[in-house]
Amino acid sequence: MAKKIKWCGYEWLTQERWGQIHPVKPKAWYDPKAVEIRDEQLILKTHKNPKYFPKLDIKSKIGVGLVSCTTPFKYGKFEIEAKLPKGPYLWPAFWTWAFESWPPEIDIFEGYSNKKGSYFNWNIDLFIGNFWRVKTNFHLGVQPDNFDLGAECHYYTWKKPEENFNHYMLDWRPDRIDIFFNKKLVRSIRDEDTLSFFNDTTQNVIINNMVQENHDDENPTYSEFIVNYFKYTPLEDIGKHI
Repeated sequence: MAKKIKWCGYEWLTQERWGQIHPVKPKAWYDPKAVEIRDEQLILKTHKNPKYFPKLDIKSKIGVGLVSCTTPFKYGKFEIEAKLPKGPYLWPAFWTWAFESWPPEIDIFEGYSNKKGSYFNWNIDLFIGNFWRVKTNFHLGVQPDNFDLGAECHYYTWKKPEENFNHYMLDWRPDRIDIFFNKKLVRSIRDEDTLSFFNDTTQNVIINNMVQENHDDENPTYSEFIVNYFKYTPLEDIGKHI
């Protein structure tokens, strides 16, 4: 059963608002035992903890840590400082989606570790400066005609993100959406039509660990996604300009 926790001045659920398992992504479930507050840090784990969901007739073998803030947010800066989990085929994320409906969604980042447990990007993107498989994306539209703007990798540090803490921030204002990694602008939206999908909503903040489809569910990796803090600054406290 999901529980509520207090962290960084906000209340968080240890599952998505709609439940503990995604019906089309049943490999892992949102396990409250995979969420821990340790020395004021948020620890989101992956571990072997099978659970059967009779209504869906699904047995999920991996418990993962997720927190979903119960506060609806509108504009402002959203920040975390985090060390990504270490292990093969993991999928940590810091993102938002609308309280009113899905989409829209802002993927501030989604990390994708490879089979060696590294986020290093071995494909051609490396030669144009995108060292890490830590991606941003935006999901728009109205179901069933929803779409995304495309996931993009970004260079933002020489140090391995699974071994070092880095800063990730969303700056959402009526006339722009900017994403920063280590205070470096990595992606920006200025198009009014695109912004309108988000500006008509309030957003739900989610931080989670997760596994990719090719993660070994018979012998899942124990991992920890460690987040030092979450900070929200309302628009009226930061002014209209950077």
